[in-house]
Amino acid sequence: MTKKKVLQIPYGTKDVLPGEARVKREIENSIINHFMAWGYDEVETPTFEYLDTFVDESTGLLSDSFKFFDRNNQALVLRSDMTKPIARMVATRLNDGRQIKRISYLANIFRYEETQAGRQCEFSQAGVELMGAAEPSADAEVLALAISSLRLAGLSDFTVSLGHSDFITGLMEEAGLNEDQSEELKKRVLQHDLVGLETLLTNLPMPEDLKNIFQRLLLLHGDEAMLDELQEIVKNAKTRQALRNLSEIYQLAKEYGVADVIRFDLSLIRSLDYYTGMVFEVYTFDMGFPICGGGRYDKMMQGFGKSCPATGFAVGIDRIMLVLARQQKLETKSEWDVFIAWNYGKLAQAIAKSVELRKAGKTVKVATTASTRTVAENERKANDCKELIFIE
Repeated sequence: MTKKKVLQIPYGTKDVLPGEARVKREIENSIINHFMAWGYDEVETPTFEYLDTFVDESTGLLSDSFKFFDRNNQALVLRSDMTKPIARMVATRLNDGRQIKRISYLANIFRYEETQAGRQCEFSQAGVELMGAAEPSADAEVLALAISSLRLAGLSDFTVSLGHSDFITGLMEEAGLNEDQSEELKKRVLQHDLVGLETLLTNLPMPEDLKNIFQRLLLLHGDEAMLDELQEIVKNAKTRQALRNLSEIYQLAKEYGVADVIRFDLSLIRSLDYYTGMVFEVYTFDMGFPICGGGRYDKMMQGFGKSCPATGFAVGIDRIMLVLARQQKLETKSEWDVFIAWNYGKLAQAIAKSVELRKAGKTVKVATTASTRTVAENERKANDCKELIFIE
């Protein structure tokens, strides 16, 4: 019995159709070339890595990773982000003595997701990593590069939520929360669970003024005035330093001309646990989850035997395309310059003409069978070509 062919694709994947694939490549090329213009050189890493590359004591392995074994029973994982593979590459291959390394990438990423529009198990990302720089100027650079890249891709109406991991960390340390309590609190914040957070705080012993800040945490969205207000309220040194750091980054963002889209969100906790400083996510009203995100991760390189401060971001190519489509800014119809049709016995001349036109920079389609001029005009339209050349 002949087995019936499977006509469906795996869960969480998708076909990229004609026109869509062209636009996607144009967006990818424009972004990666923009990264190069800012001094970031492109790299590639393997699609799958040893499991140990993605596991360390501080973050463990993402629960939504795709894991499998090779013939030698070695545990492997499809890359679930690009930051760890690049950190491995820098630690093991790029020991050239240069302190500052600017690296960019364009890659497919794999995570098990509850699939919906804009969320797939396989998706395309472009991003940068700036390694070796601990100053606010590095954070401001990647933040400005992220914003300018989105604008270059055709997006205009978006908001950058900017926060700092040490703001919440400092508050939790001041409150004396243990590891389990801290994880539970971060979980409530990550889920934006205001009721759950209130319930948790009710059962945690801490000073009333500190509890009031935690109760406001999910509502701490605003501008520079909010940072100034909190500097007068918070007492923890780590929390106060986080606020100062955000202020420094924001002042530099003004110099880059990108501060107009930035809003502070001091409840921002990214789903990846390796962030140690500023974090940001980019939102648009057309989508309920971020199209771009990143931040500082100064401790990751320690897992590869090298201490190195680092900051960076990733932007979702598929999500950019979805937003552009919803805003009716995505033109997926492809068009060619010339359609060459030919009468009986004239195929060789048609091919010669196509060679001549392509050398001149024209895009050309050639008819596959002989036809009359009337039929050729209909073929031209069907083939989305601007001009007809008929070889008689």
